[in-house]
Amino acid sequence: MKILVVDDENISRKILVSKMKALGTCVAVDNSKKALAEMELADNKEDPFDIITLDVSMPGMDGRQMLKHIRTREIKNKVPKEERVKILMVTARMNMNTIKSCIKMGCNGYLTKPVSRFQLLQNLGKMGFDTKEALEKEGNGATHTTAVADIINRFYTGKIALPVFPHIVQEVQDLFSSKDPSIEDLGKIVEKDIVISSKLISIANSPLYKGMDTVSSLNAALLRLGLKTARGVISAVAARNLFSSANKILKKELDRLWLHSFATASLGKQLGEALGHKKADNLFLMGIIHDIGKMLLMKAFVDIHPDKSVADPELRLAIHEIHTTFGAVLLKKMRFSSPFVQAAEFHHWNTYDKDTDQELLILCLADHLAYETGYGFLGAEGQRLQEKAGDKPKEDAGEDQETDRDEALERIKNLSALKLLGMTPEAVYAIGEQIQPMIKESAGAF
Repeated sequence: MKILVVDDENISRKILVSKMKALGTCVAVDNSKKALAEMELADNKEDPFDIITLDVSMPGMDGRQMLKHIRTREIKNKVPKEERVKILMVTARMNMNTIKSCIKMGCNGYLTKPVSRFQLLQNLGKMGFDTKEALEKEGNGATHTTAVADIINRFYTGKIALPVFPHIVQEVQDLFSSKDPSIEDLGKIVEKDIVISSKLISIANSPLYKGMDTVSSLNAALLRLGLKTARGVISAVAARNLFSSANKILKKELDRLWLHSFATASLGKQLGEALGHKKADNLFLMGIIHDIGKMLLMKAFVDIHPDKSVADPELRLAIHEIHTTFGAVLLKKMRFSSPFVQAAEFHHWNTYDKDTDQELLILCLADHLAYETGYGFLGAEGQRLQEKAGDKPKEDAGEDQETDRDEALERIKNLSALKLLGMTPEAVYAIGEQIQPMIKESAGAF
């Protein structure tokens, strides 16, 4: 593999080269003019580059301009798509719209600074490069790096089975696609599944949905939930089965992930209702599956390495670093709609613009709020490792509640999603405080 690294920052170039040198021959330059000269030299020797990494922001011709130049030249020269050089964009600012514009111009993927090896492996696997052998030659043995590389390679070569939702979910979706769905029609579908039926009754009596009286029948549960809410709840109940395992350690981790996902779903629904969002119940299912990439990565790790602990903080962090892109690809394969795919891929990004879908902004805010209310996933050691990488979500409440609240409000205040939604930090935090005590008990009803 022959690699060209283009970045005007010396440290960034060195970091990328250090992470890629085991994968092939690296050439590093500090501007696009030198990069184009290296490409021409390689082409003249009939030894072109396989991969180019382009820093988005460079003086002179920046990464986007160079990307456009390369793709235009390839089209002019009638280079078949499968033979075109693979291009990864590198950005210091997690700006979703910048990256989406690069994808439209023909990049194959993106990396965010500080670039981690796991981000790199995810992108290389997606582009069809098998990295496991190169890492083993480097001497990493059975480290998390090679294990994650193996999972990525297996996923993109179709050797990992995709999660499957029960058939009842499709029946419910078909019902709602019809002209006049009714509670009675929904009840006829759901009553065929005893497990889901009983869970719907339990959920209707949970703190998030309970009324003055306790409901004891499926029809009463559906009436309390309403058609739209019941639709999302049924899909969420079906999704809950994906977070199960006979492996005790994996089950514990999946339970933690479920609790974070359920918290995000509940907070997202509540935020959506506060904003008058027309599809607040859609936000619930979106929250449930926004971290589906983590679920599959953990299950795959245990299947391949049953003798190793999936609870290791460094493995958790590795999975956290790649789960968004991985989850987006997974949801595409499972034929979820674009809003769900984008929510999985971009919910951790720092910067959005005014054209961003409101659902994504709400989910980003809900995910952050889940951490602020103590429903994070990484754990204390994972959080420490993530802070070293420059990302600092709040995992658990501190002893000084007033100071903790002020710090949380300060973090929320700086979120791009908050500003675009036009909400105040106080209003968002109040929603978190209102829902937080109900989450754990209600999550158990699923």
